[in-house]
Amino acid sequence: MKNKTLVIIPSRIGSTRLAKKPLLKIGNQTMIERVSIQTIASGLANIYVATDDIDIFNQLSECRINSIMTPSDCQSGTDRVYTAWQKLSNKNQFDYIINVQGDMPFVDPSIIQKVAEALWESKCDIVTPVVKVNTDDAISESNVKVVATLNNKALYFSRSLIPNGATEFLYHVGIYGYKAQSLEKFVNLPMTFLEKVERLEQLRALENGMSIEICYVDTMPISIDTPADLEKAQNYYNIIKTWQ
Repeated sequence: MKNKTLVIIPSRIGSTRLAKKPLLKIGNQTMIERVSIQTIASGLANIYVATDDIDIFNQLSECRINSIMTPSDCQSGTDRVYTAWQKLSNKNQFDYIINVQGDMPFVDPSIIQKVAEALWESKCDIVTPVVKVNTDDAISESNVKVVATLNNKALYFSRSLIPNGATEFLYHVGIYGYKAQSLEKFVNLPMTFLEKVERLEQLRALENGMSIEICYVDTMPISIDTPADLEKAQNYYNIIKTWQ
């Protein structure tokens, strides 16, 4: 199954909340380099960064990390993943495509491996990980929550606290595993009302009757969207550095 699995990390330069985010350094490595190294540590073999920026491409080339240039006008990370997949000469080799978000510099490689294993076994179109958190971790709109059925199928994703009145929530980790045909179907669907309102592209899949399976993981990766997030990541790096 590993040889049939492609992992792509979308990385665009034009972040509005944190300029040139992928090239910002945490310790002595850029954020996109750290994400790539963590992803490679998952043990999956076919790993690429999909970027729209020549500086990102060149920096990764220096580190001997595979990358693919994609247009700057890709509407979403998933569109960038799809575009990169289509540019590969051996694209038909892959039955499974995993999208690892490029802003999680300390993502646990075991999460990526768990998504791959769940995807290989799942009958759903998409697989994505969640972790149980309390209200303090769930309350931010930047932290996406999900509610699911008893057999681990996603019902809805939201930036709001769902379900209402709960004390424990399912925090959505930004990794998606797609069956190849499901990714192709997804990117060819038009944007939907709920996707636009919540600013969550996975709702496009649910609104069109596609199935998303959740798998449970134990850690909540640091995601970097703002200067405050970057400071948090740098502080975390300084802590783990003292342990080494």
